[in-house]
Amino acid sequence: MVTVFSRESAFSGARADAGARAGRDGGGAPAVPAPVLDRFLAESTGRAGAVDPGFARLWDEVARLSTGGKRIRPRLVRLAAAAYPEPEPDPVVDAVGAAFELLHTALIVHDDVIDQDEQRRHQPTINAAAAARASAAGSAPEQARQYGASVGVIAGDLALAGAYRLVARSGLSPERLPRLLELLDEALFSSAAGELLDVDHTLPGARPDRAQILTATCLKTAVYSFETPLQAGGVLGGAPEEHVEVLGRLGRTVGTAYQLVDDLLGVFGDPGATGKSVVSDLREGKRTMLVAAAQRTSAGEELDAILGRHELGDEQAARARELIEQCGARQEVEDMVAGCAAEARGMLDDAVLPEALDRDLRRIVGGATERIR
Repeated sequence: MVTVFSRESAFSGARADAGARAGRDGGGAPAVPAPVLDRFLAESTGRAGAVDPGFARLWDEVARLSTGGKRIRPRLVRLAAAAYPEPEPDPVVDAVGAAFELLHTALIVHDDVIDQDEQRRHQPTINAAAAARASAAGSAPEQARQYGASVGVIAGDLALAGAYRLVARSGLSPERLPRLLELLDEALFSSAAGELLDVDHTLPGARPDRAQILTATCLKTAVYSFETPLQAGGVLGGAPEEHVEVLGRLGRTVGTAYQLVDDLLGVFGDPGATGKSVVSDLREGKRTMLVAAAQRTSAGEELDAILGRHELGDEQAARARELIEQCGARQEVEDMVAGCAAEARGMLDDAVLPEALDRDLRRIVGGATERIR
């Protein structure tokens, strides 16, 4: 069994009509209408245009990065809310789901700045697009890079504030609003802690152990992507307190599995399918579980000589992959993903969640392992 980062959370009949459960995607979660988030972004772009055309362009960039993707967070919110007998109206549920998705946009924009990534979802990152504009205007390379980073920070800040604005304007019942704001705050607070740990782990001489990396993984991604959206949906549906707690623990475990898979795909994935580079993590020297597992073996010394070099090329990256594969690190992380999935299924076996919710969550758990096949 894989035990992921654990902490005490502060937040420790389903709809009968067939339409409430229609329009599912392949993962079993209800399809989420985009108009709530799209309207918010269009409104924000309009407001920005009244200030300055460049400001409106920045909001266009935020909208671009918010388009596409799996939108798993709104789906999880809606899935959990629909399973319980006292759900908030659909527009409220959709607004809360959109808030978690906009929080995701904020965090990935900031993460792209931190990692100096140039591509996401087969498109330039906001910082890369801004740096390209600066270069075209005559800026020197370092000046262009700094300009791009500055624009990325501003864009991420705007998306972050927008997430809170969406919840505040959602029309959520007064007795549930404080709880939802606390969940959103927990998502942000944990993500910031995980991001800082992730950055600290790249310092020279850093040798984070397995538990430390799992903690960073859980805090940085699992909490805001799975744990708190599921809990938010439970709260929106009027779920019993014990169910909200189970949904949180389950989300934390499944989210950790998904992030471990992302780490695998960040080195061994197909950029054409993932939309992300398979060199940037190696170039950054990111201390993922994959790298930490390899560093504990005889391959560690040679791998250390490759990682973290900004000039790292395709040949060196290929050698790093070879080392990680041959020393068994890749298999170890794949086994951890399977362990997380088994742990999540055990939680579902022990819990007594609504039948439809249980079925959908099992599909999502299975999806974690399917992604690496």
